[in-house]
Amino acid sequence: MKDLLCLDEVDSTNSYIRRNIAELPNLFAVTARLQTAGRGRRGHTWEANGGMLPLSVLIKDPVSPETLTLRAGAAVCEALGELCGGEISPEIGIKWPNDVIIGSRKVCGILCESVCSGDSIDVICGIGVNLTQDEDFFVSAGIPHGASLKMLTGTAPDRSALCERIVEKVRRLCERDFGAVYERYKRLCVTLGKQVRIIGENGERVAFALDIAPNGFLVCKNENGFFEVNSGEVSVRGIMDYV
Repeated sequence: MKDLLCLDEVDSTNSYIRRNIAELPNLFAVTARLQTAGRGRRGHTWEANGGMLPLSVLIKDPVSPETLTLRAGAAVCEALGELCGGEISPEIGIKWPNDVIIGSRKVCGILCESVCSGDSIDVICGIGVNLTQDEDFFVSAGIPHGASLKMLTGTAPDRSALCERIVEKVRRLCERDFGAVYERYKRLCVTLGKQVRIIGENGERVAFALDIAPNGFLVCKNENGFFEVNSGEVSVRGIMDYV
């Protein structure tokens, strides 16, 4: 695939793009067999061994950059649905804003990072898919809600084929206006219509998740009325569990 670089080892695919961003074209993508210093949302570390797929895509001067993480989540769902077959399609979804799940287990996380230069903003969209790890991996890592595609479906798609399919979908959906993806994302979002815990620096509160705002924020309601939640400031969990 054009403008897709496959490395044996890298500290982080996001960091690779950040270091080389001036020379790289729009929609350039990079993946690696081993990622030694990846990062997730809110400062979490994420090391990718051969059982994981780390992938980053550069979107230069994007339309509505604040919604890229949501559009990338919808793109990953499309790719997994096509390559993993109908057995996962009814159960695949997104826990707002960007955790791709099958059932109630997380199989993919997404981290979008902005790089500002003058008046322009470029975004590096980092994606990590769990392919073949076993249950012990997630227990020892302290991630009880995590799972691999092999754990949940009995098999994992071809690594190269999945990488190329995700890149294709991300490039297409991240180049479009969010309005073109908006209803599709809401259908995939399992957070909507549920009571959730909103966890931020100032503590935790419970609310009902009603909708997704046009800017990608989560629209909620509690005893004090309606309010919007920014994914950059809080984490959202279900009342009883992760979803």
